[in-house]
Amino acid sequence: MLIGLSVNHKEGTSRIADAYVNAVVKAGGTPILIPLITDETALEEILSRIDGLILSGGGDIYSPLFGEELHPAVESYDLERDRYEIALVKQAVERQIPVLGICRGSQLINVAFGGSLIQDIPSEVPKSTVNHNQEEAREIATHSVQIFPESRLHQIAQAEQIMVNSFHHQAVKTVAPGFEAVASAEDGVIEAIESNEEKVIFGVQWHPENGAVAGDPVMIDTFKYLVNEAALFEKVKALHEKIYTIDSHCDTPMFFKYGIDIGKTNSSLKVNPKELGAENEDKLVDYTLKTDIPKMEKGMLDAVFMVAYIPQGARTEKASQQAFEKAVNIINQIKRQIEINAATVAQACTVSDLKKNKAEGKKSIFIGIENGYAIGQNIENIKRFAELGVKYITLSHNRNNDICDSNAGNPEHNGLSEFGKEVVREMNRCKIMVDVSHTSEKTALDVLAISRHPVIASHSSVKALCNHPRNLSDTLIKAIASKGGVIQVCLYKGFLKRDGTASLKDAVDHIDYIVRLVGIDCVGIGSDFDGGGGIKGLQAANEFPQITMELIRRGYSDADIAKIWGGNLMRVMEAVEQSQ
Repeated sequence: MLIGLSVNHKEGTSRIADAYVNAVVKAGGTPILIPLITDETALEEILSRIDGLILSGGGDIYSPLFGEELHPAVESYDLERDRYEIALVKQAVERQIPVLGICRGSQLINVAFGGSLIQDIPSEVPKSTVNHNQEEAREIATHSVQIFPESRLHQIAQAEQIMVNSFHHQAVKTVAPGFEAVASAEDGVIEAIESNEEKVIFGVQWHPENGAVAGDPVMIDTFKYLVNEAALFEKVKALHEKIYTIDSHCDTPMFFKYGIDIGKTNSSLKVNPKELGAENEDKLVDYTLKTDIPKMEKGMLDAVFMVAYIPQGARTEKASQQAFEKAVNIINQIKRQIEINAATVAQACTVSDLKKNKAEGKKSIFIGIENGYAIGQNIENIKRFAELGVKYITLSHNRNNDICDSNAGNPEHNGLSEFGKEVVREMNRCKIMVDVSHTSEKTALDVLAISRHPVIASHSSVKALCNHPRNLSDTLIKAIASKGGVIQVCLYKGFLKRDGTASLKDAVDHIDYIVRLVGIDCVGIGSDFDGGGGIKGLQAANEFPQITMELIRRGYSDADIAKIWGGNLMRVMEAVEQSQ
């Protein structure tokens, strides 16, 4: 495991104290120094190779970087180093690399993600009885810290109080969003922080490297913990290299009208809040896309189904024709995005295309349609969609249409309509997968009775764990599985927990449930990113490695994970592609 170490910067040299290096070696890792550079491309290349990151200690942080005036007592700062380490930790976190911050490194994590600092402990904590800048040798512990229960740090230390050394002039003041304080000194100064999103990002105010070299078991275990997590991340990277990873549903095309380029990181778009689920707001709000090519690269995701979402409208002949035309226009926009980014991405129309694209170092985009309303009232449109490379059609959205009853509202057709039955048969003939997400249970059961092919639920979760109309009952999960289909667990928080507090572990609980109910061959992942998907610990495509890490922690084998991430869906696609 390669553990990157940020460096101190003195007299034009990048350097690090021997104790950091020796502590990493003692914990079983291989240390590598990351020189002070600010070139993003060079940093990205280094970060693509390391498995863990340690932000080392050193001088004060320049407070204007986080919006505060410089305290008169702050004299030892290095703005160039500050910028280098902020860029370093932000990119590491974007890639899900495990991170440990030591002393200044802990403070750096905090300000990089929106927190603030006590700039001068003596003047800002005047009644403190703790000497935060000891004169004793670095391996000697001089004061106690209280560790909060149920924290990652408590898991490492296996104690609620430990003795530590202390060599810091600044400290965490306001904890950054996404983090929480997990240890404090006797005077209330925050001594450790960690991610509250189930990610391995944590920082301590003391210097564990000195204690680790001296043989302190808690300090050694701090480094061992990071090295073990780095080993897990290294395994994830190797696994993603050899398997095929697919997200079966994202709504990114809804944002094409804002002039985005999926080949770039698109941050802070000004969008209509109605597109984010609000009903009455008209003031534009900031939004960052959850799926684009850079995020797919950082998230080690091979392929995504981008869908042409068509809201349910009037069911007149004219409105239905307009729905078809709108779908074709969105599909052409997807193709245009692929065309302008041809060096890094290609459309995939078959499983073979996906394999070929990965071998060539390219990401794949499959095309789907969300809401069979796009078919209009003309069965011939299904063939036209097939010719454009459409791989699946979700039969309805959240209202009934001419094809079927949806999961919402009162039944109109008692499942599939007569026209809907024709649609399923024609989709079979044109080798387009039938998607039963958003349909009523009766509709889905009707589809299963008619379809010659396995069917999918491109973005649905388990009703037994979260009683939502969009989720699938055990009866329906078993029925889909019995016909060789696959359920792609959705990462929308309201489908995972009704109170909206869903996290990564809740999503994997839904995967676990399906596996226990019908086996490993019938489950996958459909994020619904840019359509409402996104949960604590998994907000965008670059964070997908977190799922793999959690699956490994729960004991899933490489073969199991390969099936969940793409193998099961690819099996269904091939069954449809090769049908007669």
